Amino acid sequence: MKSSTKKGLLLIGGIGGLLLLLAAAMAVVQFFRVKDTLEEITQPSVPIRELGVYVLEDDPAQELKDTAGYSYGALKDEEGLTLLGQALGEEPAWEEYPTAFALADALRKGECRAVLLEEAYQRSISDARGYEWTETGMRKVGSLQVEKEEMVSLATPEGEQESFLLYLSGNDTFGDVSTLSRSDVNILAAVNIRTKKMTLVATPRDFYVSFSQTGGAKDKLTHAGIYGVEASVDALENLYGLDISYYLRMNFTGFVEVVDALGGVSVYSDREFTVENIRTYEEGYNQLTGIEALAFARERMSFPEGDYQRAKNQMEVIRAVAEKASSPALLENLSKVLDAVEGNFQTNLPRDQILALAPALAGDWEISSYTTSGWSDYRETYSMPGAELYVILPDEASVEEAASLLKETLEGEE
Repeated sequence: MKSSTKKGLLLIGGIGGLLLLLAAAMAVVQFFRVKDTLEEITQPSVPIRELGVYVLEDDPAQELKDTAGYSYGALKDEEGLTLLGQALGEEPAWEEYPTAFALADALRKGECRAVLLEEAYQRSISDARGYEWTETGMRKVGSLQVEKEEMVSLATPEGEQESFLLYLSGNDTFGDVSTLSRSDVNILAAVNIRTKKMTLVATPRDFYVSFSQTGGAKDKLTHAGIYGVEASVDALENLYGLDISYYLRMNFTGFVEVVDALGGVSVYSDREFTVENIRTYEEGYNQLTGIEALAFARERMSFPEGDYQRAKNQMEVIRAVAEKASSPALLENLSKVLDAVEGNFQTNLPRDQILALAPALAGDWEISSYTTSGWSDYRETYSMPGAELYVILPDEASVEEAASLLKETLEGEE
């Protein structure tokens, strides 16, 4: 699972957003606009909880207003219910249920006609055996946005760093990048500027881990994103025993728009497979649009290896974006790329440090990658109690190997 390559300019992977900006920073003609873009993505924003209103697929309601007078099911969420009442113009009759699975059961049995549920939780219900029906059997007719009151900022190192560990998070939503959601892509990048080496470690989204919010209970790594990027960082720090200095967070909208702004990417597939309603990917190189590249990186059901093949394909998309971004296509489409970046990326890397790092990217870099492995199982999770979800139990030897590779790069000799 380990491979390495060299490139004249380091523009790799989920770092795509960050390093695209670094390269753009070297384009003098766009210098001031780049600074404005960096200013935007490095500013902290208030996390947003997105609550969905769901009915059964065959329900006549098409919009939120159509559910006025419906009986509702909900978890305990006073703020969300208050907003729902304001949106409907009346306080809905509602019943409290203990878990998201209990809500789905109540909706299916007709105990209520609509449910109010955080969208990230609704997307996770179908991961449980017996609840696959919810993926197509529940339909969203409206949504409400709630600003999360508490904001937790990660401590960042002082001064410019010669080596650092960067967390690359790809969230499974379109729209506002501030929306709290599951993290589908979880890659750690160990960067050593002095030795010009980088190690990328991909951690499967279904890894069974713990983080501060769980109080020691286990959860899927992807669920940490529901609590904010800080929870995902915490989970990975606990898993690998290493401190993460920075993060770069993007969502589906950012990924699709950046790939399209670059004019698409050429992605290699080691097998033929089809993603319904998107396209068939041939064995060999495929020229992909943004939405096609996203589907390629997200697909797992087509493969016996499931999440492992998905992680492998994500690395291939990383390579493709890197190759395209290190070509003349970046400067030729710079204005479009910057438009795509604005509003779709967040990072805690200081703007001045990003600009200062740009000159260091010139020259040959040695890049290696590794995907941590484990065993498939079904377990109850902290975020989704009440049923067992598909998880991957970490292989400790693999985790130790990944940590060793990251540490070696951070501390490596030339």
